Amino acid sequence: MKRILLCFLLFLTVPVFAQNEWPEAFVMDNNANIYTHLPNRNWQYINTGEDSVAFNNVIKPEYSKRFKEQTNKISNIKEKAHIWVRFRIKNAAKEPLIFTISVYNEREDVYINRKNKWEHFVTGYMVPWSKRSGIKSIDDIKYTLAAGEEIKIYANLGDVTFINGVGPKIGNYLKVVDRYYLSAPNYAKDDVLSFGFFGFIIFALIFNLFFYYVNREKVYLVFAFLLFFSALLIAENVLSSLLFGEYRMGYSAFLAATIIFFIITFIHTLRYFFRIKIHFPGWDKFLIYFSVFVGVTGFAEFILFINNWPIPLIVIGIITALGFFVFFIAAIVMIISLLRKKDKEARLFVIAAMPFLLSPIIAAIIEWDWIFAACGMWTILVLSWGMFARFKSLQIENARAALEKEEERNRLIAQQNELLEQQVAERTAELQHSLENLKQTQAQLIQSEKMASLGELTAGIAHEIQNPLNFVNNFSDVSVELLQELKEEVDNGDLTEVNAIADDVIQNLEKIAHHGRRADNIVKGMLQHSRSSSGQKEPTDINILADEFLRLAYHGLRAKDKSFNAEMITNFSEGLPKVTIISQDVGRVLLNLFNNAFYATQEKSKQSQLSGNGYKPVITVTTLQKEDVIQIIIKDNGIGIPPEIKDKILQPFFTTKPTGEGTGLGLSLSYDIIVKAHGGTLDIESQPAEGAEFIITLPVS
Repeated sequence: MKRILLCFLLFLTVPVFAQNEWPEAFVMDNNANIYTHLPNRNWQYINTGEDSVAFNNVIKPEYSKRFKEQTNKISNIKEKAHIWVRFRIKNAAKEPLIFTISVYNEREDVYINRKNKWEHFVTGYMVPWSKRSGIKSIDDIKYTLAAGEEIKIYANLGDVTFINGVGPKIGNYLKVVDRYYLSAPNYAKDDVLSFGFFGFIIFALIFNLFFYYVNREKVYLVFAFLLFFSALLIAENVLSSLLFGEYRMGYSAFLAATIIFFIITFIHTLRYFFRIKIHFPGWDKFLIYFSVFVGVTGFAEFILFINNWPIPLIVIGIITALGFFVFFIAAIVMIISLLRKKDKEARLFVIAAMPFLLSPIIAAIIEWDWIFAACGMWTILVLSWGMFARFKSLQIENARAALEKEEERNRLIAQQNELLEQQVAERTAELQHSLENLKQTQAQLIQSEKMASLGELTAGIAHEIQNPLNFVNNFSDVSVELLQELKEEVDNGDLTEVNAIADDVIQNLEKIAHHGRRADNIVKGMLQHSRSSSGQKEPTDINILADEFLRLAYHGLRAKDKSFNAEMITNFSEGLPKVTIISQDVGRVLLNLFNNAFYATQEKSKQSQLSGNGYKPVITVTTLQKEDVIQIIIKDNGIGIPPEIKDKILQPFFTTKPTGEGTGLGLSLSYDIIVKAHGGTLDIESQPAEGAEFIITLPVS
């Protein structure tokens, strides 16, 4: 405790005339008290105002003449502080005398002059145990004076910012040992009490964390955090050596943060323990804001303190004190109000907290060092018992609430079941009707896709059949004219000319018969591919099938757009084995893919006419055999397929064509025919604006 309080001591400095003389020697004998603070006349100090001053420099006249006595008059606080003190000790006894020099700070360097030779000692609560001089456990430096001997002492207090006029502390070694190690072994007892108290707090912390895990009440979690920071404060001395060693700034930051979070968790423990939000909603908001205020001002004070900014530190300290004053008044008012209402939590808190709050007064009166730990354990024990009682009541309340919820839930379930049965019956009838409509719509769409394919096929066939019909009509007209000439030559009796004309008529009739058979074959093919598929697989020449539907698709598009022209390149492998397929279905797939390819090139051709880049549509059809499969590769140099829709084009009803120009079923049906009906694959490769490539793979058998 003395180390923590020392951080807040106030330097009371007054300017005096510079002096070169050492102060009057402090005389000791065997009758000295256990500890004695040197009177002001027996010691001097210097505040160099620098970052640090080495011992070799401070004993030089430049600094030595600046040492001055301390008074209780407050002087200005300097921004920088580096404190050295000096004093003399004389043994007035007739035998050697052992005395101690007490150290309060993180680190103090003490220099003792004996027979014109300086001895160096170092100790302090931030100095590692192995490097401490003297009595390590209480940070006192032990020294022996011969009878009548007098010594000079320098002590470096470092960058201590405040001092309150209390002189260096000198101890009577025999009485120090008698008090701390013989008559009352306080060190060992303090050890046991501290570790026992620490262990008790850790047990209570785990206890409350368990309750929080079980019922998720925030009061247990907040109280557990309060216990955690309490344990850190109790163990701060041990933690300072283990974690920070000589790193003073790290230890100071750790201690400041621990104190701040201890206060914050204490505030929130009060909130949840007393259910302030229920009883005093307005004060609950105040406590929330006040906890934030404590965090901000606490860290601000720490920053100002370590940077030696006294004026802002004092201002914020006053503001913080006012805030705590309002907090304590509010806490007292709320507790008294709850006590009047006979609130169990308020009474329990008073029973738990009163001994702990009175423990410093009791310890000061009867000097029982263990009273603080005992009262702390009592407070934690009573509050934990209260938490346990609340836990049991919460369990009962939760069980009762759960039972009521279960009964209400069962009643609602019964009502919902009746309503659900009615809704299910209604929805089932609606779904059945919707399913029938959906099936009809699906059948109509599939039939529409088939009719669209048939329309494309019919347009191509009509264009194909037009050529032989033109030949038939032309040769028929010529033959009529020849027969008229034949009659004239017969009347003239020119048999030679008659025979020549007759030969021409015969040739025309042969050509008419040839083109008539060609038209007949086209009509038969149209009837074969337009009729419903029988589902019977037959060996089919893929080259003939692909070539036929390529021409039909091209002429079908030409029938709609006379201005469209495209180059068709066929790379048909010779000697391909026939593939066992349903030729009508695979022909429909090819027609659909050819139509899509011509559509893509037609669209790009329209775009190129606007940009004038000289685009030429090209469709390439390739057939080849790879091991036991046949591949049909249809490639175009059209607009291509964007990557974002590549995975969607095989989905039913997905189309990129304008409304009315496509059903979105062509590629979906093609995929079903190739993959599902024939065990093949349909792969797509495309680069936007560069074209697309469809690869049909069919097993040979």
